Amino acid sequence: MLLLLASIAFLLGFDVGLNAFGGGWILLALGIAGIAGIVGAGLGLTVGLLWLITLWWFVFPPLVGYLTGDWTGASRYVHPRMSAFAYGSARAELFGGLRYGVRLGLFFAVVPGSLAYAIGTTINWVRRRFLSHDT
Repeated sequence: MLLLLASIAFLLGFDVGLNAFGGGWILLALGIAGIAGIVGAGLGLTVGLLWLITLWWFVFPPLVGYLTGDWTGASRYVHPRMSAFAYGSARAELFGGLRYGVRLGLFFAVVPGSLAYAIGTTINWVRRRFLSHDT
């Protein structure tokens, strides 16, 4: 549902926080992993969801730019990156987003995502162990 809303907002021209490296999507995704750990959702499902969010983050904007033809090198249709380089065409931007989205998305989902999930699981364990009034 989150990605559907973000996709619609992006298509309508709203800023959905794609390039907010200090927060935005990164904090949201890690928050989802932490909450999944607290409520006891499966780790595999959580990692898969985080990878899908990250892949969307890298691929959806260049795909829209490629399909609409409304792409320029310095526009909202480029995938997020720390350096200022850009690809020379919409097609190259899309394939660059796919390449980075798969590699970095998987790393992000597994390493920081699993850590956030473990923190959520620990919070749930502490809450049940020490804050339970049934003991």
